[in-house]
Amino acid sequence: MDITIRDPGCAAEPFLFWDTIWNAAEGIGAWALAGADERGNIGGLQATSPLTTAVINALFTNRRCPDDHPLRVLAGDDPQGWWGDGVDVRADLFEQPEGSLLWLLERATATEENARWAQAFAAEALAPLQRCGAVARIECRAEAFPERRMILLDVALYGRDGRARFAEKFDVIWQSLR
Repeated sequence: MDITIRDPGCAAEPFLFWDTIWNAAEGIGAWALAGADERGNIGGLQATSPLTTAVINALFTNRRCPDDHPLRVLAGDDPQGWWGDGVDVRADLFEQPEGSLLWLLERATATEENARWAQAFAAEALAPLQRCGAVARIECRAEAFPERRMILLDVALYGRDGRARFAEKFDVIWQSLR
């Protein structure tokens, strides 16, 4: 059983940022219009899945690749990075850059080694969700399928009660490469 503690002065419904919905066929995140059942938001952008949005944003926002990273050569001349990290990260709040380095593997071959990197990148990007208490446990598993030129990334997040709160497989970002 989940227990929600709310300040009596809060609005009946919390303000949620709009959802980022993963489009597996195209390998992109997108926004959707709110459905008729989303009270108080008809005609707005859907805002019903904050955990899914947090996962997609964490995995598919390109984190800047440090110059000393072992895979820095895959970045070429552009280390990427989300512009907000340049104005948002504050050392006194122990904030860290957002996103992941999964983008480094977009043009890499589907090998076991790169699958291990994908798994590590995903776990690192999602760790803030556990640190802030949004989930109790995170499981990331990546498997290489060289014959299909694909790495499958399987992500699951669990609540304190042990039930899965999020489970998704991501593969399109590696298909049809090399």
